[in-house]
Amino acid sequence: MGISEIILAGLVVCLAGAAQSAIGFGYALFSSPLLLWIGVPLPSVIALIATCSLIQSIIGARRLRAEVPWRLAVAATAVRSAGVIAGLVALGMVNELDAAQTRAVIGVILCLLVAVLFVWRPRPVNSMHWSWAGVAFSASGFLAGLCGMGGPPLVLWSTAHDWPAKRTRGFLFATFAMAIPVQVGLLSLAFGTSVLRSAGLGLAFLPLVYLGAAVGLPLGNRMGRERLKAVAYLVLLVIGIGAVVPAVMRHLG
Repeated sequence: MGISEIILAGLVVCLAGAAQSAIGFGYALFSSPLLLWIGVPLPSVIALIATCSLIQSIIGARRLRAEVPWRLAVAATAVRSAGVIAGLVALGMVNELDAAQTRAVIGVILCLLVAVLFVWRPRPVNSMHWSWAGVAFSASGFLAGLCGMGGPPLVLWSTAHDWPAKRTRGFLFATFAMAIPVQVGLLSLAFGTSVLRSAGLGLAFLPLVYLGAAVGLPLGNRMGRERLKAVAYLVLLVIGIGAVVPAVMRHLG
């Protein structure tokens, strides 16, 4: 990446950190399509996003280690890692498309994820059938390998349980902390050393992630999470549709 792309990527990372801190989710949902839009290749986007999330996840898992269901987190990591392999196969096919088509694919995925997040309102239960865990963990891995947006399936599955908030957050932090190194390692094997350079850039961007978090947290407290979620869903849909429309118009033309 050139210096202008690095500056823009840093701005995206900061804004995504603010969004996640304000509403509690959405880091990859915001940053993936915007990083693609400024010209970062999709494998590099995934590596950069994953690395920015890793340190936060490690810190969160350490702070909440007493609340983490470790056996479940290890099982989720194992299943998720298998899903990552399938996602990388799909990424290889998407990576052969031109830039507009790639953005359109990510835009469609983003719109679908936002729709599911908006509609999904399960009544929390004590336990769920193991098959739901298999679907959620493998879908999370597949999306992580394909586009870096593997969080929503895990979030939806964990929040469908009547767990205390610390247990939910601890499970998510621990799973991501264990799964992300596997994801980046498999990604580098599939797409080479450029992925590792992007991962290094993600480490360099960590101060910007924390700056965004420092801005987003008081914003979320001031406006209220539900109102901010509604705004975030609208913005994400605009981003997703904006990624799809140019490819559709070119195809029709």
